[in-house]
Amino acid sequence: MPSSHAERVTVMNILVATDGTLDVERAADAVERWYAEGDAVTVFTALNVPVDFLRNLGDSGVKEASTIALEAGQGVGDRAAEQLAHPRPIKDAPVDSPIMKALHATAVDRTEPLVAALENRGIKANATWTTTDNKTAKTILTFVDAWKAGLVVMGSHGSGRFEGLLGSTGTKIARRCPVSLLMIRNRNEG
Repeated sequence: MPSSHAERVTVMNILVATDGTLDVERAADAVERWYAEGDAVTVFTALNVPVDFLRNLGDSGVKEASTIALEAGQGVGDRAAEQLAHPRPIKDAPVDSPIMKALHATAVDRTEPLVAALENRGIKANATWTTTDNKTAKTILTFVDAWKAGLVVMGSHGSGRFEGLLGSTGTKIARRCPVSLLMIRNRNEG
């Protein structure tokens, strides 16, 4: 098994947060450098599903919207990030509504290339996702805490708006992450 940190005795949970723009090879290389036998690796994505979208589905979609919002922990005032819903595993997840099928397909597109790259390096990884309402950084940080991650790996720029040298989500996580954070620069970022 890969490990450049054979002397490390404790097992670590490594969380790789991606919005689909993370450079897969660079992220897999970074995880491989920090990975030690017994570590757990999870590739995580938070899908932004604004409450307004759910509300605008109309009468025919109200029941489905309510179900999705409740499953995501969203309620009055959007408590999705504060009460992170149970993240959904990518594999073997029941997908029965058009909206859930679209969310699931997006989650697979964002996470599976990285899971495959890790597995090609001999690192067992799983993928999971949850929804959020424009609170991606808070949702990721809540998952970091709930999962007891020891290392977070994420991209330096995502699909969000520019804020300083990092994307807005990256900036918020860099400021507030309670554990070690490894930011991956995409190859085209210089």
